[in-house]
Amino acid sequence: MNPERLRMVMAVVEDVFFGGDDDDDLLLATVSASSSSYGLVLKKKREEHFRLGHLSGDINDWIPRYLDADFHDRFRMKKDSFWALADVVRPLYPQKLLRGSAPLVDCNKAILMTLTYLGLQISMDEVGDRFGVAVSTVHKEVYLVVKILCDLKTRYIVWPTQNECTIIENQFRERAGFPGVIGAIDGCHVHVLAPARDQAAYNDRKMSHSIILQGICTATKIFTNVSIGTPGSRHDCTAMALSSIHRKIVSEGPKSVIYEDRFHLIGDKAYPNRCWLMAPYKDNGNLTRRQKKYNYHHSQTRVVIEHTFGLLKGRWRRLLALGLKDVAEDTNFILAACVLHNFCYLRNDLVIQEMAGDARRVEQQAFAFNDQQSKEVGSQKREEICDIVG
Repeated sequence: MNPERLRMVMAVVEDVFFGGDDDDDLLLATVSASSSSYGLVLKKKREEHFRLGHLSGDINDWIPRYLDADFHDRFRMKKDSFWALADVVRPLYPQKLLRGSAPLVDCNKAILMTLTYLGLQISMDEVGDRFGVAVSTVHKEVYLVVKILCDLKTRYIVWPTQNECTIIENQFRERAGFPGVIGAIDGCHVHVLAPARDQAAYNDRKMSHSIILQGICTATKIFTNVSIGTPGSRHDCTAMALSSIHRKIVSEGPKSVIYEDRFHLIGDKAYPNRCWLMAPYKDNGNLTRRQKKYNYHHSQTRVVIEHTFGLLKGRWRRLLALGLKDVAEDTNFILAACVLHNFCYLRNDLVIQEMAGDARRVEQQAFAFNDQQSKEVGSQKREEICDIVG
């Protein structure tokens, strides 16, 4: 075959199999212009995939026809995970009456539209085109499902019990030998449209408008606590101070959260070193060998939260740039994505490698929490851990 023609054929095949549009006519025209052997190969390959331009009609008819990989790529979860999610959402989804000749959007279709909007960086207009419904219907159904997902927060984002903390601590220790960790804490930025009346508050250090998602996760990348909505110009100290975890520690004491003296969270240098949160030694150029080794083990343990943010944004790519009109709406969509993240991970529906995103982390700044006793105990505790890992 002519080299130029071969390149053209392969370019078209790549676009058809991995692009966003149906190009059957172009594929057939190109293949017919090439050798018959290539045409047979491509025809066989094409028949292995099912792609529907407009997802209308009964979903029970076309979902089974998807290959698992194709469904996962389009809706960001496996088919069995989708059916399980539908079983969870359906009892909370309101019953509807058919009005005139308008097609009825059922719970399953509403969930699929929501997964499409959260998982792909496309507009609600484009979602409507894909599903054959008006943009107003997409808006109503997506917001409804997002609200239901937010209501499921207490079911899927849960602080561990004392017994569960023992298991989590063992899992963290297996990562890098760092003892006592029951959660890794950090924050990341999510792009938003800032309110016109207070744009400066949402300007982050990259001169973009954002809000902060603070998360605490396990060694297996499950969120156990999230705090969302701090304006992007603020720092970790503010996000922490506004979080439910910090308020509980201040009002009820550290053991109300970490249970035992040997347990603690782990965070980067933006956080304080306290009895309940281990931070690295600040490197001013004079760290000892054992302190450097402590920092290494600390970093290898803590990095799981960065990976978790990356996987969250990689699967639910809408979080790379939310374009909603209200910060409260942004907060709900972020929370819904966190709930879906945990739902998928708890079902062992892992994020495929190609979905891994780049989490934008918050600017680091010292945490100014006046708790002298906790600070002193934290320093002693860090030295003891330094002896263990160093």
